[in-house]
Amino acid sequence: MIPVLVTSGKGGVGKTTVAVNLAANLAGRGIRVSLMDADLMAPNTHLFLEVNKERLREAGKMLLPLRVSENLEFMGLGVFIPRGVGVALNYEKTSDFITTLLKFVKWSGDYLIIDAPPGAIDINVRLFKELRGRARAVIVGEPHPFAVEDNLRMLDLLRFFDIEVRALVLNKYGMFSEELARQVVAEYEAYAEKYGFRIVKVPWDTELQTRTKPELFDELAEAVVG
Repeated sequence: MIPVLVTSGKGGVGKTTVAVNLAANLAGRGIRVSLMDADLMAPNTHLFLEVNKERLREAGKMLLPLRVSENLEFMGLGVFIPRGVGVALNYEKTSDFITTLLKFVKWSGDYLIIDAPPGAIDINVRLFKELRGRARAVIVGEPHPFAVEDNLRMLDLLRFFDIEVRALVLNKYGMFSEELARQVVAEYEAYAEKYGFRIVKVPWDTELQTRTKPELFDELAEAVVG
């Protein structure tokens, strides 16, 4: 199983949207995909999949992931708690839950897509340590100049943990001015050439706010599995 971290330098950029649609795209190609919601700051991945009401099952000491489709399975914090119930998680509890998701869920996919927390917070660093040297990564950002610094920091952090960055996704492309977007692309291109990742533009599409459109993520899927 190949872990693929979907992460970002800051929150609110559409990381969960990218993770879910990447997983759906790969599953549509006949690839077995496991999707893990490790963003405990905002565990919302299950809302895209409509699996939060399925009964959790166990196999021995392992949790069985929830079946979304023939080639896609899922597990995350959102399925454990009722809607609207607040959960206070300190670092120790968060760390324990991340470990549970990684080691005590009976994943069966060829790829494990991980919706990771945003930024260089302590639990994200824990996740990177767990996956050091054996994971791939996708960084998600917006085509806006202010986002560049955040994502370059994330790029450096992933490289420090020997995690291969396969793509930098410019999400909501077309939402900001074209001139600003071109400036951002030009700045990223030097890093993309140096470190060998692909710049992927995902167009601004209001339908992505409420449903998946895997067909928009073909280029990203090819960058991840290529």
